[in-house]
Amino acid sequence: MHPVPASLLENLRQYPTPRAYVVAYSGGCDSHSLLHSLVQIREQLDCQTIKVIHVDHGLQTQASDWTQHCQNICDQYDIPFTAINLSLLVPKGKSIEAYARTARYAAFEQHLKDDEMLLLAQHQDDQAETMLLQLLRGSGVKGLAAMPEVIKVKTYWQARPWLTLSQRDIQAYAEQASLNWIDDPSNQDNRFDRNFLRNEVIPVMRQRWPSLSETMSRAVGHQAEADMLLHELAERDWQTCQAQAPESLLTLAIEPLKKLSAPRQRNLLRYWISEKCRFPMPDRVQCQRIIDEILPAAEDAEPFVSWAGVAVRRYRDMLYLETVSSVVSTDWQQSWDLKSPLRLPSGQQLVVKQKKGRGMIVPDNQEMLTVRFRLGGEKCRLPGRSHRHELKKLLQGWGVPPWQRDQIPLIYIGDEIAQVVGYSICEPFIATNEQIGFEISLVQ
Repeated sequence: MHPVPASLLENLRQYPTPRAYVVAYSGGCDSHSLLHSLVQIREQLDCQTIKVIHVDHGLQTQASDWTQHCQNICDQYDIPFTAINLSLLVPKGKSIEAYARTARYAAFEQHLKDDEMLLLAQHQDDQAETMLLQLLRGSGVKGLAAMPEVIKVKTYWQARPWLTLSQRDIQAYAEQASLNWIDDPSNQDNRFDRNFLRNEVIPVMRQRWPSLSETMSRAVGHQAEADMLLHELAERDWQTCQAQAPESLLTLAIEPLKKLSAPRQRNLLRYWISEKCRFPMPDRVQCQRIIDEILPAAEDAEPFVSWAGVAVRRYRDMLYLETVSSVVSTDWQQSWDLKSPLRLPSGQQLVVKQKKGRGMIVPDNQEMLTVRFRLGGEKCRLPGRSHRHELKKLLQGWGVPPWQRDQIPLIYIGDEIAQVVGYSICEPFIATNEQIGFEISLVQ
C-alpha cells in the first residue's frame, strides 16, 4: 500500500469509530487525495460509510464549475455528495479568509449528524503556516497549539489525519494516482496573510531550515501538551472557586480566586468564560481589567467589564458572567393564558409544566394572568408566612444582584403577585398535595 493511504488508515484506526466519514471536499489536490485515499482503504475500516460535503462560498466566478467537477468525482466513486451554496457578502473591514472559514465550518456543522466524523485535509505544512500566523498575532499557548488532530465538536468529530504528512508527499501521491484536481487561483493572491506566508516567507525560511515544517509540527505538539496542562490546572482551580459559588456556572467566588497567582487567575478566567460558559474569550487587556478593577472592588461597588456582548460584574463576594442585553422597559406587561410559552422582551421564554402537588394554582374564575416587571412597592407572602414582605427586601435576602432585580418576571393573578419566577411562589397560590399546579420556569 502507498504510504499516503497507509498513513490515513493507521490514524483512522486510532480515532473513535464514527457512524460515517464525511470528507470536506473542495476539489483541490489535498482534499481530492484524501477522498481518493479513503476510498482505497474503505474495506479495511470498521465504518465504511463515506459521504462528501462541498462548500461553494460564492466568491469565485468558476465556483459552479468546481461544484460540478466535485459532483462528477463523487459519482465515479459512488459516494453521496452534498453541495452547500453560501453566496457570502463579506462585511467591509472583515478578513475574507476568516469570514469564509467561519461560514464554512458553520455550514459543516449544520449538515453533520451525531457521531459522524468530518475529515479535513490539512497537512504538516498547513500546520506550520497556522502556527506562524498565530505567533504573528501574539497568540498564547492555545493558539500556538494550532490545529488539533481529532476533537469532538458538539455532537460530531472533527479530524485532520494528515498533520504528519507534507504537502509534497500528498501531491506526489496525487500525481502517481493521476488524480484530476482543481487549482484555485486565489491561492496565489498574496493579499491574504496565509498565502503570503506560504508563497513568500516559508520558501525563504525553508532554504535555511529545510526541516521547517517537521520542526514546527514538533513545536505545535509541545504547545498542545502545555495547553492540556493549563486546562487541567484551570479545571482544578475552577472546582475550588465554584465549590464556594455553586448556584450557577455563571458565578465564581472571589476570595479563593484572589488567592491565586495572576497567571492562574487569567488562566481560570479564560477557562471559565470560554470553556465552561461558552462565551467569547476576553483578550488580555479585558482579562487584566477583571483582575485589576473587579476583584479588589468594594462589596457594594458595581464594577463592569464588557466585550463582544458579554459582561463580568461583581456583587458581594461573587463574579457574575452574563450576556449584555438591551435594557427592557420596566412598564412592560403581557397577558398570558399559560397554554403556550411566553416570550419576554429579553428573548427568554416562560415555559409551563403541570404537576400534581407542585407549582402555582390559578383560581377557577381566573382565565388570564399578567406578566410584568418590578416597578417598586411590590409585596409577596412567602410560603408558611402570615404577612407579606416587600419584594425589594426579599430580593436582597435572596442575593439577587441589583442589575437583575428589575428584569425578573412577576406573575400576577388579579392585583396580587402569585410568583416571583425562579425564586418563590406566593401565598395563597401554592399548590397543595392534591392540587394540579403550574410549574413556571425561565429558559433561554
